[in-house]
Order: sequence, then structure tokens, then C-alpha cells
Amino acid sequence: MGLGAGEGWDAADAAAPPGLAPDHTFLRWIIGGEDASAAMGSVMDPPVLELDHAPSMMSPAFGSTMPFAPAMEDAKPVPFGHTPNFLLHHCHQHHPQPHAAFFGSHPSLDAAPQPKRPHPMAGAPAPKLPSFPGPVAQAGGGFASALKPKAEAGNDEAAAAVDQLAEAARLAEAGDAFGAREILARLNYRLPAVPTAGTPLLRSAFYFKEALRVALSPTGEALAPPAVSTPYDVVLKLGAYKAFSEVSPVLQFAHLTCVQAVLDELGAAGRIHVLDLDIGMGEQWASLMQELAQRSPAATLKVTALVSPASHHPLELNLIHENLSGFARELGVFLQFAAYNVDALDPAELVAITSGDAVAVHLPVGSAHVAAMPAVLRLVKRLGAKVVVSVDRGCDRTELSFSTHLLQAFQSCVSLLDSIDAVGGADAEAVGRIERFMVQPDVERRVVSRHRAAVAVDKPPPLPWRTVLASAGFVPVQASTFAESQAEALLKRMALMGFRVEKRGGALCLYWQRGELVSVSAWRC
Repeated sequence: MGLGAGEGWDAADAAAPPGLAPDHTFLRWIIGGEDASAAMGSVMDPPVLELDHAPSMMSPAFGSTMPFAPAMEDAKPVPFGHTPNFLLHHCHQHHPQPHAAFFGSHPSLDAAPQPKRPHPMAGAPAPKLPSFPGPVAQAGGGFASALKPKAEAGNDEAAAAVDQLAEAARLAEAGDAFGAREILARLNYRLPAVPTAGTPLLRSAFYFKEALRVALSPTGEALAPPAVSTPYDVVLKLGAYKAFSEVSPVLQFAHLTCVQAVLDELGAAGRIHVLDLDIGMGEQWASLMQELAQRSPAATLKVTALVSPASHHPLELNLIHENLSGFARELGVFLQFAAYNVDALDPAELVAITSGDAVAVHLPVGSAHVAAMPAVLRLVKRLGAKVVVSVDRGCDRTELSFSTHLLQAFQSCVSLLDSIDAVGGADAEAVGRIERFMVQPDVERRVVSRHRAAVAVDKPPPLPWRTVLASAGFVPVQASTFAESQAEALLKRMALMGFRVEKRGGALCLYWQRGELVSVSAWRC
């Protein structure tokens, strides 16, 4: 039974059995080989991923047959979960000893900023953009005014492209898939053949046009093949992830704020278990380990990643595991890591493996997850979780109509790409990888999932995710003063004015100009 279907989470209470473990070295060349000691000052200096641990096991659940031989010298099998749904399941007992760095060096938050690359659109007049009905137009003076900082030299073609995208979304909402597809076909002539060659607005239009095309496919076309389908793609994706972390504060802001929320609620616990439905590259939990190691010499951390084969290649999971394991050894933290296929998961397994732990849940919110959210929250309460940390990417107003929601998400994407261009620090090739492996797949998941929800005639419109959490009995927790000051310190490193942090309803929000990029909130169970 899959999480995506939102079914079966309330079934069964059985126990789940068991796992094992290894260690290697691999791909150090991809992202520097510097000593990690420079990156381990404190949680205020978040580490950046370095890939110097090899995958130790390929899971048959992903169908991989890659010939990596596991090195078992450091492994210590511990009962923790053998099931057909199991993807990757290892646990290590880690002792302080020399080990290759998990993360490459990362500049201190107080370091001098890098020279700024001029914004490619500085001083350009605003394009003529359509005004959109509903909450998008009402918030902050309208969609067109919200996009003025991203202007593109009065280009009427850009305004016309946005007009056509909006019209296609409205036709799709009205059920006229044929008419919407005709407009999308015409839109091809207004957009660059290579999306990375355009401005943030045109690049965003390209990604949303492609996502809407997939959603409206008459042949029932599923999501496009995963962007990461080969080991080489994994290398490129990890490079893109690192580049994004260096040129944008979005990832570090989200990770630091999530970790601080967990520490604020569970910092005194001797054994913390994180259930992560949005593992990324896992480096946020290295920051948590740093802090736990300073607070308790015998700290124990369990990280259970719930992932889909469509989003994570088995090599990614092995690299996450090996990197976290190596970092835990350096810190003297006892770490257990497991990954389960969220599309075929028996909830009873989670009930069994979290018994006796102080549980925190890292929960992404929004259109790609809205169908499963009520069932997931029931499971979270059943697990006795102490805190849920939610990350909203700034574009998920699931209570809006499909067309208005799509334009809200489009506006957020324009803000994100504009902030990346404005900061500089990454060449065109790196930006292209960021968009290919991070931006485009995320846009497609959100648009396709939201369209499926919109055409499901037997289901009521989804409620705002905060309403869903509150109605399930979760209580919002105010972000701590330390979390806020930590986020402000992070932004001081940026070489460009325009980013800001605001506290809104207890959540911490990161903005670029007037566009919200990401917000993090904590909820007590």
C-alpha cells in the first residue's frame, strides 16, 4: 500500500524485523576533497555535501544490479527490519576514529561575501503581464506587480507567453484538455528551445508548460522518466544539489530551521528518531548529529527515510547512508539509518521500529502530498511523535482552484530562478543542472498531482495544509529566537540584498524581494 494513495496507513500493528551495514570510498573527485574539520564548527556553519563514501548495497526493490561489493569490516548487524518493501537498511555503531569527511569545507557565516555577479536584468523595465483573478492577484498588488523585479526589457513576447500559460491552465480547469493542449503547442514558439537560455520568467513558463502537457496527456502519460536514472545522473544531481546550496540560501535556511525545531523540542532526549519524508541528500541530519554530539557524548540518532524509487536512485540512498555513517563515526554518535519504499510500505513496520524513541517527523507539504496527508497525520499520532516539522516551498496553495494554484506556483518559481540569477556564483552549466534535477521535477510533481486532485470528481477540494494539521489536533509551535537569529546570520553571507526572513504565524519564512521562497513551521503532536 503506498503513501501516495493515502490508503492503508491505519491498518495493522505488527512488529517489523531487521537490517545490516557497510563502508567504502567513492566519487571524491566530484566535490573537492578538503578536510571536514573546517566545516564542523557548529550547527551555525552548516556542512556541504562531499561525496567520498561508496555505495555499499544496491536494493533489489529498485531493480539495481550494479556491481558494488560491500565492505563489511565496520558493520554490526542489528535487528531493525527485513521486509519485501525494504529499500536500504543499515545500522552502524560508530566510534570516534579518523574517517574521510562527509562534507566539503563551507565558508563561515561571518566570512566576507564573494564578489557579486551583476544581475543580468538589473535596470530593465517591467514586462506587460496579465493580471490574474483570485488570491494570486490580491496578494501583494497582483501577479504582474509581483513579477516586476524580474522584468525582461519590456518584452511583449514574455507577457504573451504568460497570458497563454494562464489561458491553458483555465481551459484545463474547465475540462477542455484539447483546447489547453492547442495553446501549449502554440506556446512552444514563444519559449526558448533550451530553457536555460531564457530569463527566469521564460524558463519558469517552459517548465510549467511541460508539466501541464504531461498532466493533460491524452494517452494517460505518467510522470516523465526520473531525472536520475543512471549512476552518472546521480553524480550530476549531487553536483547540482551542492551548487544550489552554494548560490542560494533556500536549502540551508530550510535545513537549519528544521534542525533547530527538532532540537528545541527533543534536545534533551537520549534517543531521537527522525522519520523523513523529504530526505534530500540527508546533510541536515549531519547538522543535528553535530549538535547532539556536543550535548551528549553517547547520543543516538535514527534516521528513517521514506522515499519513492521515482525520486531516488539506489546509489543516492547508499551515498546518503555512507556519508552520514562516516560523519557519525567522526563525532562518536551512534547512528541507525534505514530507507523504505514509501509506495509499498506497511505502516506496522514504522510502529515497530519507533517504539521507545523520541520521534520527530520531517513532512513536506503541498499539492504533491495533499491526498495522503490526513492518513499520514493519523499515523504520526499513532507513532507518538513529539514534533512535526513542515517545509512549504512557497507555492502550494492547495485550497485554490487549479488554474490559480498553477499561477501561484509559477510566480514562486520565477522568484526562485530570479534569486539564483541575481546572486550569481554559478555558471550557466551549473544553473542548468540545478533546474534539470531540482526545479523541473518539483514543478512537474506539483502540477500533475494538483491536476489529478482537481479532476477527481468523487473527492472534495483539498483544505489548506495548515488547516489539515490543526484539525488533526496538531498545535503550531513558535519559532525560537535562536532559530530566527540563526537564519538572519545565514543571510548575512549573501552578497546581494533582497533576501529577508520574516516570522509569520509562528513559522519562519524566507523571501526574495516580495516572493516567498520557503517557510518552515513546527507542530507539536
